[in-house]
This record gives sequence, C-alpha cells and structure tokens, in this order.
Amino acid sequence: MLIVHQAGAWKRGDITIEWVESSRPLIPRVEEMIDCAWADAKARLGDKLFDGPMCRMESWAVRNDGRLALRLSRTSYRVFLGTNMTHPALADEHGRQILANPIGVSPALVSSDGFLLLGRRNDSVAYYPHRLHPFAGALEPHDNLDIFDEVRRELREELGFGPGDVSEIVCTGVIEDTLLRHPELVFAAQSTRTREQIQSQVKDEEHHASWSTPATAESIAAALRSEQEFTPVARGAMLLWGRLAFGEEWFRLHRDV
Repeated sequence: MLIVHQAGAWKRGDITIEWVESSRPLIPRVEEMIDCAWADAKARLGDKLFDGPMCRMESWAVRNDGRLALRLSRTSYRVFLGTNMTHPALADEHGRQILANPIGVSPALVSSDGFLLLGRRNDSVAYYPHRLHPFAGALEPHDNLDIFDEVRRELREELGFGPGDVSEIVCTGVIEDTLLRHPELVFAAQSTRTREQIQSQVKDEEHHASWSTPATAESIAAALRSEQEFTPVARGAMLLWGRLAFGEEWFRLHRDV
C-alpha cells in the first residue's frame, strides 16, 4: 500500500517550487461525481465540512544540482474528497491527472530523549480512524510557500509547538499511499522536547493518543514488522527516517516488510 517515489535528504534551500496551471481535466461525469460526493458528505457533517484550498502536485524531479524541484497548482478539499478519497479508481479510467492529488506533509518526529512519535487518530478524521499516523496535514497554498514552515505549522496546530520546539527538519522523500493515490512529502523532524512533554501536548482534534518507540535501528525495524496499525504514510515516514539515520542498506532490508 506504499510507493516510495523519491528518497533523499533535502534541507531548507534544497527545494524549489514553481506554480503552474492545473492539468486536471474537467470531465462532466467526473464533476457530477464530485458534486454528489460533496453533497453526501455535507449531509452527514454539515458545517464541519469545509472546502479549504490545497496544493496539487503536478510533478517533482531531482535536478542536476541535487535539489528537489516541485511543480504545484491549486486544488481544494472538495475535489480531493470527490476523487482521491471516494473515487480513486477514476485514475484507472482517465489517468491519474483526473485526481485532485493534494500534497500531504508528514514528519517522523523524534524527541530530545530519543523516541520516534506518531499520533493515534480519532473517530473524527476523514480516513484511517484509530490508525497510527504522523502529526501531519495538507500543504496549503500561500505566497512564498515554504514547505518546512508548513511542517512547523502542522506541529504547532497538533502539538502546540512553538518556534524553539523543533531544532531541525529534513525532507526525506516523496511517497504515495496506493489506496488514496496522492503524494506525500515526508520529513525527519527533531524536537527539543522530551517524549513525555510531547505526549502531554497532543491535541484531541485529530488524535486521541500518541505512540512511541525508541529511535534505534532495532526498535524501528521491530515496529515495522509488528502488527501495529500504521497508515501507509506512517510506514513511509518511518522507513525514510530510518534511511536517513541508519543508511541505505537498512532501508533496503526493511522497505518491503
């Protein structure tokens, strides 16, 4: 359920962003399906449902100088719900460009005392309730968009982090959940807070608890082999964190576990 499209170690300044027009074709039958999916969700959720702006991944490539080049356009949660979330098989009929393909940002978070932490999703989330998932979110379109600032924003919203609570963020790759079929940027984020301090700050809007394991080669490998209910993105974030921390051989040994 996971594809690792690109692995690396990109820091601030190593990633370029180009805004382009959306390449998603407008097909009347598909637009009707999106409208119906949105109406059904609105009937269930009412004012809790919000058609927020999202960034669409048009393409990515590693340039000759080693930098990661992203080409982005704009989409919204309504199109995401009506394609990737409810009708991902549209890609089989019309090609993957028919999907919203919004970009998620998901950090593998490591505490100052050496634990890797994920959140336990609650009942209110749109997908993967009760599963273990990074403290993550969707990339939102802004002028002068900085994906590292977006990771900090997500950690602030979900854990109450301030400017000094994260000492380093590295983008470790581009992955894809094959069920939802949309791209995810994953990161390694080093916190200055201890595991206990982080766990005490988990906000209940999306997560009702946290999960942790020692950030060692053996413990991460054992977690990946276990029956813990990780989302595909959580597995990808852990694997690429491990690649950064323990090397390519460790990654090759455990990527298909």
